[in-house]
Amino acid sequence: MNSVQMRFPLGLGHSLREAVFAQGHHHETVAFCLVSHAQLGGSTVLVVRHVLKLDEHDYLRESGHGAAWSGTSMLPIIEAAIREDLGIVLVHAHDFPGSARLSSDDLASARRLVPMFQARVPGRPHGSVVLGRGTAAGFVALPDEAPKLLGNVAVRWMGKAIENWPRRADEAGRDGEVFDRQALVVGDQTSLAEACGAVVGLCGGGSHAVQQLAHMGLGTVMGVDHDFSERTNLHRQVGMTPTDARRKRAKTNIMARLVKSIGTGTRFVGIEGRVPEPHVVEALKRADVIIGCVDNLHARADLQEIAWRYCIPYVDVGVSIRPLKGTASAPRVAVGGNVLVLIPGGFCMWCLGFLSEEKLREETDGKGRSYFQSKKGQAQVVSLNGVVASHAVTEVLQLLTGFRGSTLDPAGLLLDDSDLQRGAFKLDGLRGTLLDWGTRRRPDCPVCNSRLSAGSALWKAA
Repeated sequence: MNSVQMRFPLGLGHSLREAVFAQGHHHETVAFCLVSHAQLGGSTVLVVRHVLKLDEHDYLRESGHGAAWSGTSMLPIIEAAIREDLGIVLVHAHDFPGSARLSSDDLASARRLVPMFQARVPGRPHGSVVLGRGTAAGFVALPDEAPKLLGNVAVRWMGKAIENWPRRADEAGRDGEVFDRQALVVGDQTSLAEACGAVVGLCGGGSHAVQQLAHMGLGTVMGVDHDFSERTNLHRQVGMTPTDARRKRAKTNIMARLVKSIGTGTRFVGIEGRVPEPHVVEALKRADVIIGCVDNLHARADLQEIAWRYCIPYVDVGVSIRPLKGTASAPRVAVGGNVLVLIPGGFCMWCLGFLSEEKLREETDGKGRSYFQSKKGQAQVVSLNGVVASHAVTEVLQLLTGFRGSTLDPAGLLLDDSDLQRGAFKLDGLRGTLLDWGTRRRPDCPVCNSRLSAGSALWKAA
């Protein structure tokens, strides 16, 4: 069996941990996670869609330790799993020092329950997982495989920042002196050195993002673009030269050279292609964070879906410049833009109306889907691209290091004591401001309700 990771969207991890680490009960408390799954290289990711809890009256008072509950109390959970074709993972906690492990009673219970879950919902993973203090272990059955005891189950929690269990070990392969001046903000450089950030769209803002991620010492920068350089890119693509334009070098090659020249040890992986080509999707699934610097709504819709299906934070970047009519003393252009920090489990681009079916139809004039349509007439200015790209990289820094604080409670992301979630930044390029307007997740959003933690549609072996 390959390695296993569980991913919890914003809110669900907080709910689960409050339930299973609850104090004051005469018994352990349990929760049931309904999960989809995906194969990401050598790892199987269990993406949590629902956390279901038992009522207190469902627990049985028995001698000994642990927890016992009536069989009928699990019927609604099993019915929900069958209805949505999801796996079932029983979760409880052992709040004591040392690495988490299943007790003999836990293992005996898991050996009874997991085969029953498999029989009810075949083709999905099932298991029993115990959480400790920063570690997890489990008894897990993957599709078409016998259940196996795992001494380590990795867990990724989405919150104000990403929290990984177990915490990544201190990395010793980097020159500490290089990053000494950013240590106050970053903390342990390992949080960056072991991470992978994907940048989709490498001209304009994307080139700024790649450059800054490399300067910060991100472990891997994955750059996605299908295009080749030309002279009209010179005024806005960081790292490009006239020779690149004459030779029509691939933009991925220019970014690879730029990252190497910075010399902080960042690895660049170029992916030549477009979203949603299959090899691009497969690559993006392996990213810890995605930054989208694309120029059309269809590509944004695809990146939004990838992020939500596999529980990957997505930061969207854009600048818009349009002409104005007026007197000579008035501005001749309006400059707007956005940085959207989209944390799975929070609001998405459909929630805030940035994407809609009507807007997608208008973009293609009703002629069907078309990716990266020609935008040759669209105005671009390197400094304005840099403003939004720099803020996007700062938001990635927060997600990976938690320098502004870290919590799984969704209340920790609320804006200015309101019920709005922070993360929808609006640029006024004429005033030189980038303000967080805040927004809400729509309970009836069809994308959040159908795509969040949906995983892969079909099981595929590595």
